[in-house]
Amino acid sequence: MSEERLLQEETLYSHGQQYSQQKQNQGNVDEHQFEVQENEKDELLKKLEALESKLKNTIDDKPYSELMRILIWEALGTAFFAYGIVCSRGNDVMLSVYLFGAIFLIGKITGGHVNPAVSMSFYSSNEISAFTMRVYWAAQVGGAIAGALAAFVIVGRVTSPYIETQPIQWMVADFCGEALGTFVFCLFIHIQVHPQTQLTENNLIGIGIIATALYFGRILTFHTGGCLNPAMGVGLGIFESLQDGNWDRLINIWIYIFGPLSGASLASEFYRSVYVGLLPKKK
Repeated sequence: MSEERLLQEETLYSHGQQYSQQKQNQGNVDEHQFEVQENEKDELLKKLEALESKLKNTIDDKPYSELMRILIWEALGTAFFAYGIVCSRGNDVMLSVYLFGAIFLIGKITGGHVNPAVSMSFYSSNEISAFTMRVYWAAQVGGAIAGALAAFVIVGRVTSPYIETQPIQWMVADFCGEALGTFVFCLFIHIQVHPQTQLTENNLIGIGIIATALYFGRILTFHTGGCLNPAMGVGLGIFESLQDGNWDRLINIWIYIFGPLSGASLASEFYRSVYVGLLPKKK
């Protein structure tokens, strides 16, 4: 009898162990399913954020009147700057002074980009849409040509940045120089215009900081003439080619286009991903 009772107890114990193991396995499965659901939720949120960013860059929310205001005033400000570039004859200090004047003139109306690379930088940080960026670009290139025309009428001759065809290593160096100079210039702009990193709230001092950044950027790219502005490279280059009847000077204009645009995009990404992350955490 005792043996039968012992056998029953062992059987009950075995069933109890199996039941406990099943509950534990079920708990592990539930926990695994919960983790899977959390991972799927995180992935879905990331996809939604990416979609929202993409939509922001493809659908413009600015009214027609504001886009026209940007088109007109950005063209006027860029024309003023282009005229100053021609009159300054490459003087770095005078170029910075004319940039100060251009931003002072239209900064409150359009933001005072006067440079496709600057517009590209704000587009890369999702602050303007792709369509708005193209409006800026059209205004800036048109303004550069208009400023060159004004300089031709008043000064008598227009000169533009120019890069001769050289060995490939020098062409790459010129491209990197334009990218580096524009990177520094646009990084200064991002630091000054965003409240979390703004060095001063005084508008005149802020514009002065940005104008000084252009001076620093040009010093870094002396071999190319420090264009840092695709609108000036294209607009002034086209006008001088028309003026002289020589289109060969536009062969290497790609350096003045893609170098600054690359540097501007890198500056935007560096500011968001690195610079802001280095700021002291607020308690």
